[in-house]
Amino acid sequence: MRIISKYSLTIIPVLALLLAGTFTSCKKYADPPPYFEDDLDTTNLPVSRRVLLIGIDGAVSSEVKAIAPATITGMLNQAKFQWDAVTDEISTDAASWKTLVSGISYSKHQIADSSFTYTPPQGEDTHGGMPPYYPSMFSYILSSANKSNMRTSFISSWPVLVERVVPEVLDPILTTTDQGVKDSAVKRITTGNPEFMVVNFNAPAIAGKTGGFTQANTAYKNAITQTDGYIGEIMAALKARPEYNKREEWLVIIANTHGGIGNSYGGASSNETTGFILYYNEKFDKMEFTKEGTFVGAEMTGAQGAAIRAVMSDPTAYDPGTGPMTFEMKVKGSLSGSYPGFLHKKELVSAASLIAGASGTGFACFSSGSGDVNIQFKAASGTSPNQRKQTGDLRVFDGASWHTISIVFRQDSAGKKWVKFYSDGIYQDGHDVTDWGSFASTAPLTIGWGQFDFPTAFVRYNVADVRAFNVALSGKEIAENLCLTDITKHPKYNNLTGFWPCNDGLGGRFKNYAPGAVDKDFILENSFKWLSVNPFPCTIPGITDPGRRSFLLTNSGIANIAFYWLGVPVNSSWGFEGDKWLTDYENEFIDFR
Repeated sequence: MRIISKYSLTIIPVLALLLAGTFTSCKKYADPPPYFEDDLDTTNLPVSRRVLLIGIDGAVSSEVKAIAPATITGMLNQAKFQWDAVTDEISTDAASWKTLVSGISYSKHQIADSSFTYTPPQGEDTHGGMPPYYPSMFSYILSSANKSNMRTSFISSWPVLVERVVPEVLDPILTTTDQGVKDSAVKRITTGNPEFMVVNFNAPAIAGKTGGFTQANTAYKNAITQTDGYIGEIMAALKARPEYNKREEWLVIIANTHGGIGNSYGGASSNETTGFILYYNEKFDKMEFTKEGTFVGAEMTGAQGAAIRAVMSDPTAYDPGTGPMTFEMKVKGSLSGSYPGFLHKKELVSAASLIAGASGTGFACFSSGSGDVNIQFKAASGTSPNQRKQTGDLRVFDGASWHTISIVFRQDSAGKKWVKFYSDGIYQDGHDVTDWGSFASTAPLTIGWGQFDFPTAFVRYNVADVRAFNVALSGKEIAENLCLTDITKHPKYNNLTGFWPCNDGLGGRFKNYAPGAVDKDFILENSFKWLSVNPFPCTIPGITDPGRRSFLLTNSGIANIAFYWLGVPVNSSWGFEGDKWLTDYENEFIDFR
């Protein structure tokens, strides 16, 4: 028997394409012939960890759950799985697959379309040097000292994906249909020696674009069912391997790459970006993960050019100088240095100009050295252009607990204008600003570092449940709704103009979920990371079901788990997202005797 090299595999479908004269479609490669490899003597081989990853394009998580296809449903009893996972912040094919195979989400790799070329974010300087480059995880396997000869396979009907995104794969296989993908996977498993295989099905995406991403579309439901049947055939072939669950320990991962809404996909809606992920091994106990009861936030930290901050995409938005407003946010963190800024809509200034009162108009929140909150207002005129007020003895940044800060800009019945603020629903201080003039600012509203008395001081903190109302809330309304778990039940919900839970768990922004809010997200800057935070804010109810775990799985975290299973060391410089949560369950699949 002979081994067909990856170069032979590339030539075979290309020759078939040329002979067929099909130059107009990127998905008309001929199905490859079967693989033939030398039989292996496994008598004295150690246990071999292996991975099968199946990515399904266009499978809406909620629809798959409702359809309950036989193979996937049958695997749940021996799986860790999640129906409300996150694929990515956008749902194009290119972004979804780049995220899946690189372990890096779209906010960083910025691959959006099928050219697989970097698209700089709006406003970014495109002449500042080379764009960031994130190779596929297979490139790291090639450079691994102990895994460089691993037999990797990638089976898809999308040539551009195989040729541009995973060129390091040892055995790339291009087909014309999903059936060809399935047949090739079965042949590879039956006659070859795969160690890390990726399989791509796209029939649900095609059916959804034609008639809708819903089971009410018979063609879509049939595509889900047929894909599930293909997975069943692949699993049957896998379990028929002589060393399956003996010297070969297989981790099977099934995930949708994106969903769809209406007759399309590519956007950021929940139907398009909610994922289902299933990690299967016959030794696993059943555990359903859920986003319920989790807080996965991006920590604000650092100072000056390296500061991790969240900056409002519309610099004119949420300006208290334009009328009544209430701004609320929950914070949890600790100080590094004295008088660090953590929330502001005001120009950044030097310490000298700040003290002299020569800085631009606006407002800013900062902390004293004791961890309480100060608010500075700079108006265009008035007797107190640089007013600061402390909240008293309440330590907001205590490093352990969540605290709520509320700032109210209001006008009373006598026509006087006031600024008042509260900590944890308790009134702290206020000031009559009737004669101050305008303190409107052209600077964007920013969560995170701003320069004040000490330019290198900062707060290391998470922020949650950020709210903006176009009315002045009363003290009673503030106190009674601090821990509201359903924002739609707020008595002033119709006046809600901004609502950022800051619990997105993936992507490069805090998304605005207020009704009617458009282009009003906070954009994250610099080297932020999404991490689980405990304890979580009081607005998030916990779960008590022992069969469910509060945790957020993401497609960008699949590479990290695959490498853990394969025993490939992960270098922190690669930037893989997610963590090795599977180590929490090692007692199920590792014999510690």
